[in-house]
Amino acid sequence: MFLHRDSQKRFYGQDYVYFVVTKTSDNYPYFREPIFCELLIEELKICEQLKRFKLYAFSVICDHLNLLVQPGDEYNISKILQSIKKETARDINYIINYHKGHIHKGDIPECRLQGEQYSRHYDQTFIVPKLSIFCHEFIKKYPGQPFPKFQWQKSFYSHVVANDSDFENHFNYTVHNPEKHNLPADWQYSSLHYPELVEVSF
Repeated sequence: MFLHRDSQKRFYGQDYVYFVVTKTSDNYPYFREPIFCELLIEELKICEQLKRFKLYAFSVICDHLNLLVQPGDEYNISKILQSIKKETARDINYIINYHKGHIHKGDIPECRLQGEQYSRHYDQTFIVPKLSIFCHEFIKKYPGQPFPKFQWQKSFYSHVVANDSDFENHFNYTVHNPEKHNLPADWQYSSLHYPELVEVSF
């Protein structure tokens, strides 16, 4: 175990489970838009394969993401969050700018597969399969441009889960967080609606 120097001090070690919250820049409510919620969940699916972590629960709220996650041996929690945030920001901005013609070859999702990851993990499933669909849905819905450039806050909050009781508390907090924020009863963007993405038990 060692202490990482960051804006929040983080403890890294084997078998740690983390409760994590990461927010959008200036708490802008990008995730009121279902297209962006669906894209974020697609990115979670891909990152789970590439970074090989255990995901126990998640919820997407208008201006933040909650995760309950256990890193594997190769990638720590900071590397996992860095990947999720980087890929999500790039792809949401791809969608936002698609109808402006500002798309460049270097912006496509294959970028994440370069170098070591490319040689070890290449698979077409690591490219968001619905990205072009999301783009066209967005254009239809927003003929103008109502969104600023997507950005996450630079850091994130993390809490190391102490024991089974602590795990249960954070699990319940995560899956029921949409209710706390008065989101609709049929809000789909939590792990309660994606059982195939999460681990069954601690």
